[in-house]
Formats: sequence, C-alpha cells, structure tokens
Amino acid sequence: MLASLSALSAAAVDMYLPAFPTVASSLGITAGQVQQTLTVFLIGLGVGQGLYGPLLDRFGRRIPLLIGLSLFVLGSLAAALTTSFEGLLVARFLQAIGAAAGAVASRAVVTDTCDTHSSARIYSMLMQMMMIAPITAPMLGGLILLYGEWHLIFWVLAFFGSACWLFTARLLPETLSVERRVPLSTHSIVRNYALQLRNPSFFFYTLASGCIFGSLFLYVTTSPFVFISMFGLTPTQFSYIFASNAIGMIVIGQINLRLLKYYGAARVLFIGISCFIGIGVVLLSLVQLERIALWSYSLLLGLSVAMLGMILGNLTALTMAHTQQHAGIASALMGLMQFLLAAMIGFLVSLTAPTLSTVPLALIVFGVLSLSLCGVARRFARQATPDP
Repeated sequence: MLASLSALSAAAVDMYLPAFPTVASSLGITAGQVQQTLTVFLIGLGVGQGLYGPLLDRFGRRIPLLIGLSLFVLGSLAAALTTSFEGLLVARFLQAIGAAAGAVASRAVVTDTCDTHSSARIYSMLMQMMMIAPITAPMLGGLILLYGEWHLIFWVLAFFGSACWLFTARLLPETLSVERRVPLSTHSIVRNYALQLRNPSFFFYTLASGCIFGSLFLYVTTSPFVFISMFGLTPTQFSYIFASNAIGMIVIGQINLRLLKYYGAARVLFIGISCFIGIGVVLLSLVQLERIALWSYSLLLGLSVAMLGMILGNLTALTMAHTQQHAGIASALMGLMQFLLAAMIGFLVSLTAPTLSTVPLALIVFGVLSLSLCGVARRFARQATPDP
C-alpha cells in the first residue's frame, strides 16, 4: 500500500511520457513547453511536501494523506477536461500537490516504525515495488494512445487515485500517537524546519538526493524526444524501452538488498553512485565520438538508470536516519528540496533543444555532485555518531 502511495507521482509522470509529442501537436506548443508541464508537476510535488510536513506531525498520517489523495483525483479530472496549455499547467500543479501527500506520508510511516538498517531494506523494497509504475505506466500510456487521445490518460490516473484513497481509508493504521504530535503554529513550524536545516548530515544528504532526482528528471523529460523524435520509435516502442530500464532497476535493487546483508547503506550507496557516473562517462564518450546506435544508447542509458536501484533507497534511508525528531517535517523538507532542485534543473534544460548528449552529461555532472555531497554528509555524520 505504501508503495502504491509513493508510486502516485511516478504513475502521473510515466503514463504521460509517450504522449509528449502528441500533446505538443494537440495544443500547438513546443517541446520545451511540454517539458514545462512536467516541471510544474515537480514544483507542485516540492511545494506540496513542504505543506504536508507540519500537517502530518500535527494531525497524524491518515487525515492529511486522504486530503492529498482527493486533490490528486481532482487535478487528474481537471487535466482530463482541459483543452489549453495554461489549463494543463494548473491541473498538473493541483495533481502534484495531491501526489505529494503519498510521498511524504509513506516515508514518515517507515520512519515511525523502523530503525535505520531495516528502513534501508524497506526503502529499497518500496523502490522496487514502485518500479511497477515505470514498467506498466508508459506501456499503458502508449496503449491508450493507440485507441484514444491523451486526455484519456488522466481519466485513468483519476481512477488510480480513487483506488488509492479507498485502500488508505480502509487499511492504513495511524502510526503517530497523540502524545507525539506537535502544535500547528508558525513558530513551531519555522523552528522545526530550522532544526532540520541546521543538521549538516541531513542537509547535505538531501542536496545529494536532489542532484540524483535532477538527473532522473532530465532522463524522464528528455528521453521521449530522444527515442521518438531522434531515433524514430513509436510511443509504444518507447514505452518498452522505458519499461526495460525500470526492470533493470528492480534487478539492481535485488542485488542491493543482498549487499545490505553484509555492508552498511553508506558503502553500498557510494558503489552505486560510482557505477552511475562511470556508465554515463562511457555513454557520453560514444556520443561524442559518433559511434552510438539505438541499441548501444538504450543499453548504456538503461544500465546507468538501473543503478538508481542501488542509490535511491539507501540515500533516502541515510537522509531520514539523520533527522532530529519530527519525521513528517523532515520527510517534507527532503521532498521539498529534492523536487524544487529537480524542477529548477528541468526548467533550465527545457530552454534548450534536447540532444543525444543531454542525458549522459546530466548523469555525469549530477552524479559527481551527489557523490561529493554524500562525502561531506558522511564526514559530518562521523563527527557526531558512526554512519549507519
């Protein structure tokens, strides 16, 4: 159930990807403007997570989550009915505000109930279960485009959001006891956010995760145009490649779970980021040497993206392990910084035309930044307590 809640945002992004060229043609907008509809979604995810943090620590996990799921359904319905670029932007923002509740609440529930080592394994398993969305959503989106037009994608998302609301209402127990709840006031909210920001390990791990999300966002927004417009694939063929990359993440995630039996989350994380960077270097080199083909580009890109199965769960566990009380606030701040940074990166890139070099260059640059920030965070953590 937690994986389904976390996968709301992934489903809202991935099912929409095969429709990028179709949306551009239907609304008479450019490829960069279509990417901006995804940038707005990421901004909404970031802002929404910042809003839900205090609510989750004041009212518990269930009520804010149900409100968020309701907003997701409303945003999906608005997107399904819109006929303008501006209307789509507003609908996507509302949809993202709702999806943010699932991301924040699921992390808070895990932190409420698990220690650091077990949470690293649970986050990794959640990431693997979440990969069901990247595997099925693009294929479903491509299938919908064969028999209908892109608005139908958002009707399906509204149905998915409604199903999540029903599952949450019936199955999710409240994990935050009344005595652990904090007052909802401007002073307490600012103080609790400041408490997390003053924690250098949490801050730098969060920045590192923002860099990883930035590179992932560039992959998500650029790959439809690369594979469909440059390599000439159909939306359905592209969805198969995108799904195979998600399967690769699941395979690497299984390897990650086995490694966590013998090594700490920090060591496995550094291995994953190093491989992420190395494969990006090979891919960029082949592109610059003009020795790239569809099979080699998709294979190397898929291998690099698959390494996220060894990165995301461990990085999330390490970040949340260095929170100072108030898991809801910490989870919200983590998501806020992640997605606003990713949205900023995505907006800047949307101002230029995508090329074959865009994604591999992003993998290298943001991988190196993430590795450096993790090193700084780990140094601060060792000064305080042994790193998990």
